Amino acid sequence: MLLTTYYGLTIPQMIGISVAVIAVVVVFVLIRDKINRKKADTGEDKKKVWDILQRTVPDAENYTKAYASWEWETYQGRQTTTTYWYYAIAFNRDRLYIVPLSNKTGELNYSDSYCIEKNSLGIVNTKQGANWVELYDKNQKEILSLKVVGENLKDDKYHPVNIIQPEAETAFIAWKDGWMNEVNAANNVTATGKMKKPLKKR
Repeated sequence: MLLTTYYGLTIPQMIGISVAVIAVVVVFVLIRDKINRKKADTGEDKKKVWDILQRTVPDAENYTKAYASWEWETYQGRQTTTTYWYYAIAFNRDRLYIVPLSNKTGELNYSDSYCIEKNSLGIVNTKQGANWVELYDKNQKEILSLKVVGENLKDDKYHPVNIIQPEAETAFIAWKDGWMNEVNAANNVTATGKMKKPLKKR
């Protein structure tokens, strides 16, 4: 029987090698995720973020706290660039405090917090029940985009924390849905629920 060969290997041999490589990758990913979840269970990274909020947000104990992030792809020809942002956030009915985070040194660094008031917004773009939101000012200029995910693991250098926060994700979704309904009604606008395309034309 004639077997086609590539680089001295038959097709069955190449398939066998491919399957073995995939199996090794899957095992590596499973082990890495198990280790990261164990680290998340210690609450060490969450405590770091909460401590940052405590130091930078006035009256922080009266706000709901969360780790937030955002990533966005831009395209130029055949090149795709992904940009990442990381935040510690604290929110209540009327205000959102944001603390930008960075991970350039391998440790979480932060800058001063800034505040967004609900009544200063022109559009809150999101989908009901989604875990992301885009905030726009009265001139329909984007101020901030972020999402709060219940499980954050250090998959790579672009995902710098092990934080599991299902309660924070649930609270965030309810909070931003409330802001969406109130802000958009007050400004007589309807959001599209499409990222970067906030305003539904009448």
